[in-house]
Parts: sequence; C-alpha cells; structure tokens
Amino acid sequence: MVRANAPWPEGPELLDGADAAALFVSEGAKWISDDSRRLAAFKKLAARGGGLAGLHWGIGTRKAEPIPAFLSLLGGCHGGPDRKYTVVTTRATPAKPSHPVLNGIQPFQVKDEFYYRLKFVGNGSKITPLLKVPINGTPETVSWAWSRPDGGRSFGFSGLHFHENWKKTEYRRLVIQGILWTLKRPIPQTGVTVPIQPGDLKLTRPKTSKPGKR
Repeated sequence: MVRANAPWPEGPELLDGADAAALFVSEGAKWISDDSRRLAAFKKLAARGGGLAGLHWGIGTRKAEPIPAFLSLLGGCHGGPDRKYTVVTTRATPAKPSHPVLNGIQPFQVKDEFYYRLKFVGNGSKITPLLKVPINGTPETVSWAWSRPDGGRSFGFSGLHFHENWKKTEYRRLVIQGILWTLKRPIPQTGVTVPIQPGDLKLTRPKTSKPGKR
C-alpha cells in the first residue's frame, strides 16, 4: 500500500517492479497522465502483461483529454464533462455469473454513489460487464473485466464511495477477486474467504500540518 500524492517521484520505479497495480486515487485517469514518466511506467506494466485495477474515482477524470490513454490501460473510464453519477439504494446483479471475478457473489442490496454511462474501449476490443445496477430504469454497468490485447488483464468498479460499504462481503469479495483475476491467480468456485474484524474498518485521521505550513 502506497500513498501516491503528487509528485510521487518513486512511482515509476515501484511500477517497474510490480506485477499489478490497483488505483484508488482521486481522478485516476488524470493522475496517470499528469506525469509523462508515470504514464510511461503504466504502459510498460501493461505491455508486459501486468494487472491493472481501478476503483471509484480512480477510474475518473473531469477533463476529457486523459480518457484515450486511460482506456488503453483500464478499458473503462468515468470521464469528461458528460460523465454521470448518482447516489442510489438499489439491487446489484452479477451480469456474467460464470466469470471467475463473480465467484460466490449473488445479487445484493446496496446504497452507493455509482458512476455510470461509462466510456469503454472500442476498436473491436470488448470489455465484459460484471455488475449491473438499475439507474433511472436502465441497467447500468458499474464493474467490468477486460482481457487486453497485450495479454494482460484489467478490472474496474465504479462503486465504493461510502467507506461503510466495505462491511459488505460482496464488495470485499468483488474487489479482491477482481485484483486476483488481473494477476491471473485461481479463484475458488465458492469465492475467496474475506473475513474482517470491526476494528479493521475504523478510520484514523491523517496528521495535518500546522496552520501556515501547508
């Protein structure tokens, strides 16, 4: 686990030694393209078949410019001025139950802020929808898997706005199995066991600088 706040100079070197990377950062699509060395390191990771995963705002960008580069890596993006998002209480349904990422995951109720109407990679390369939720009467893809042309794998999930949702077995299982799938690791048919203790979810306040020192 690393904090990747800008400028994160050690990032490219860390990525060069990684088998996979999971993004849970603000405006992940923009963040990758903000530094040419960082973008090049992610491209190198993908080119050698490394795994890539993006969670919530880690799959996003306010501006449209970073979208093409991000799509070539993750396969899906919540980006541009036309991006859609909403908070809903709804029933999430596995879109392809036979996919290993969904092993042991049944339909479940959840309240979350989902990004939807996501942009997905084209040019004949198709993503596999994993999880759908109804928004305004339309089933929307909020999680996906992508077997990339370079031989690697990418996984994305647009939920996880509320920390409370880590209490859900389905959320923990989806994220862990998504990352395992990008690493090409086997996933049990009944799903990975994802036990948790109440204290594991306790948030701690980060240390802040003194006034005038930020």
